[in-house]
Amino acid sequence: MRGLPQADPRGPPGDHPVRPPLRELPAATTVTTATAPPDGPRAALDLGSSRIRASVPALDVIVDRPSTVGGPVQITTGRRRARAVPARPIEHGMVADAGACTRLTRLTLMEADPGLRLRHVLLAVPAAASGTQLGRAANAVRAAAGCPVRTMEAPLAAAIGAGIAVGDPRPRLIIDIGAGIVEMAVVMRGRVHSARSIQYVPDRQAGHHAPRLPEHVRERLAAGVQHLLTDLPAPLRRTARDGGLLLTGGGARLPSLPGRLTAEISLTITIARDPARATIRGLAHACRSPDAWRLTRA
Repeated sequence: MRGLPQADPRGPPGDHPVRPPLRELPAATTVTTATAPPDGPRAALDLGSSRIRASVPALDVIVDRPSTVGGPVQITTGRRRARAVPARPIEHGMVADAGACTRLTRLTLMEADPGLRLRHVLLAVPAAASGTQLGRAANAVRAAAGCPVRTMEAPLAAAIGAGIAVGDPRPRLIIDIGAGIVEMAVVMRGRVHSARSIQYVPDRQAGHHAPRLPEHVRERLAAGVQHLLTDLPAPLRRTARDGGLLLTGGGARLPSLPGRLTAEISLTITIARDPARATIRGLAHACRSPDAWRLTRA
């Protein structure tokens, strides 16, 4: 992506407190714009800055591909030759280019099934997203899928995908580490109770499995978790600490991170199974489960 699409009223990228067996399929080449049938399957979609992941639970399919799309921009500098740069529709977990996001989503859904006619798409959205950013993402996905779009906050989806029960009344601490955005949250009773986010410029050479975190981001993680604990009512703080800290997202496997966090905040650290796919697993569960589906929003 090319940066956030509009000025954010909260200020520049940084630390923001915010409101509370599968198979891989090859790409297809045809486009479908069919009207969504009322009894069609549901699809889950995780728009990441580095990777886009889609799941159609009814078909037992997951698609995982880079968050880039064709129709590259041609760049010319002085007398140098033009070079092709792939469009990156997502930055910091937000939609920066709505048209490119629609093309990317359409291509991804076609990989799941070229003639797929969906009932709903469930879209993961950052807890840090503003109303305008939520609308832009939902509209771009709706244009690609031709069906209603519902949303779930990404930290909640990641928690569900990591095995936290939907109705668990205990406050659970989670850090979801993606390419360009880190979200720290307290998840409780099927909702994001409170959250903080850090936006950063990802290292494009780091690869999608383990995005490298700049040192200035690592330095702020422990403080962010401490703020979340402080914001909890006193009777819930001990329960939250006893539950430890769950790491999800592609950056959860950074070798030195768990030990560093343990030393700084004295919490038991748990890394989710296949952490990069925790969010899409949680969304897929919500597509199948009536209790979890009730947590989604139009």
